[in-house]
Amino acid sequence: MPAQPESRTTLRTHLAAAAGTVLCYFIFYTLNEWLFRQTEFSEGIAWVYLPAGVRLICTLLFAEAGCVGLLLGSLLTTSTYRLFPHDTVTAAGYCIISAVAPYLAYRLTLSGMELGRNLDKLTTTRLMACILLYALSNPLLQLTWFVMRGIYPHFWSGLIVMSIGDLCGSLLVVYLCKILLSLLPLPRR
Repeated sequence: MPAQPESRTTLRTHLAAAAGTVLCYFIFYTLNEWLFRQTEFSEGIAWVYLPAGVRLICTLLFAEAGCVGLLLGSLLTTSTYRLFPHDTVTAAGYCIISAVAPYLAYRLTLSGMELGRNLDKLTTTRLMACILLYALSNPLLQLTWFVMRGIYPHFWSGLIVMSIGDLCGSLLVVYLCKILLSLLPLPRR
């Protein structure tokens, strides 16, 4: 039985969203390495982390497709930049958490703030709450994983720095998107 045109279109849309997420994540990770590598606190912990903003925005916009794209983008960056090169289990956990943490924050804000799937009730205040929730949940999960794996034993200092890095990166990316959107011409009614 052939697939219906609607389901093929939906599948193409989800694949495009996932592919776009992979590309954005990789570009912003590369940009972050270029701009902020010298200010890195330790491996995997940065004072400014632009990919955090991409994780948040792509999850808000694309939901599950964004989550898949983030997982693939994390795998790509982990292999390209050789993160945790001698510990594939730590690298795999890092990639999974990189995709799951923003998705969990998305699901919590979706239900807790009643944003709706199309984000029609996303105000500036609610967006800031999403950013804060994500900037705390991702570092908490990542550092718990790093401590369990014996990669980074200083939980509290890492949590503070990683939260600041995710918060700063998310704010920079969100405001960059806002500026870019303001440059687009508004549709005529």
